[in-house]
Amino acid sequence: MNKRRQGAILITSLWILSILAILAVGIGFRVSIEARLAKYGMDGLKGAYLAKAGAAKAIYRLSKNPAVAYDSIYECGTVFSPQERSDPAKLGALFKGSLGEGYFTVAYKEGGALYPGLSDEERRVDINTAPENLLKNLLMYVGEDPTVASYIVQWRTPGAGLDDGYYESLPFPYKCKHARFCAAEELLLVKGVTGQVFEKIMNYVTVFGSPSKFGVNINTASKTVLGTLIMAGAPIDKITADFCAEKIIDFRNGTDGLRGTKDDNIFTVTADLANNIEHITLGALSATQAANVAKDLIVKSGFFRIESTGAVKSSKFEKKIVCVVTKDNDKNNKFKVLYYREE
Repeated sequence: MNKRRQGAILITSLWILSILAILAVGIGFRVSIEARLAKYGMDGLKGAYLAKAGAAKAIYRLSKNPAVAYDSIYECGTVFSPQERSDPAKLGALFKGSLGEGYFTVAYKEGGALYPGLSDEERRVDINTAPENLLKNLLMYVGEDPTVASYIVQWRTPGAGLDDGYYESLPFPYKCKHARFCAAEELLLVKGVTGQVFEKIMNYVTVFGSPSKFGVNINTASKTVLGTLIMAGAPIDKITADFCAEKIIDFRNGTDGLRGTKDDNIFTVTADLANNIEHITLGALSATQAANVAKDLIVKSGFFRIESTGAVKSSKFEKKIVCVVTKDNDKNNKFKVLYYREE
């Protein structure tokens, strides 16, 4: 009997030990997951603050820049000193920084390439002030239905509109805004603007610009935006508009053929734009057409987009923030944030 009892006790003990071992493994696994989640959260917080440090440095640099008559891709909101221009290391350091356990980089992506520094909103089409004809041409340029332009204009125009009933008859109804767009993503609420349409135009539109006059910066605008302006203003076909846009960009790129380098050619005087455009496009545009295109072009920007990425060295975790800033004339020309998003 004693041997049977001892055997039973041994088996019971082994079972208990097995159960305890399983519980220990489970608890250890859970603690490991919680520790990793905690580290992930800490790295996310570090990355966010590193990205904010990059944005703060960019805003500080903007606020310290002397007033200039123009903005270009190379010096967009940022004026380089002769020393910075001559020393690539110092120039690169303007948009990078190392802090504690990580670093930040201020840069933006366009056309598949990454460019250091800031970008301006005036390189895009302001959907709050753009004429309907220009919006139609932008939609045609990207291969979408140009009639959607009228719905965009109705959305921003005060007073009752012809399509108000459409919005109120939807399964989840809402009112047509009849006021300025607050964000480009608001376009997705407009009749006819599907996800596909928005994806095609999202990189070419903005809601920031002069509230009184529509204008696109000829020094920074992309081929698509320039082509759209030329199609609408001339007016001419897309092939000729593309040719003219390419000639303007070739001129901007300077002798090395690269955008955003110190040999870039810059349009500095608005009054000379018509003559310059006619000359640069090799006569593809007449004097009258060039003048009509030039009326919607500017050389100086006032709204700047900062895309700052913070990275933690140990984990390679990255956090990005995007903000749009402009001068606050009520506060000694300091810059204020108009838009902020974390990614």
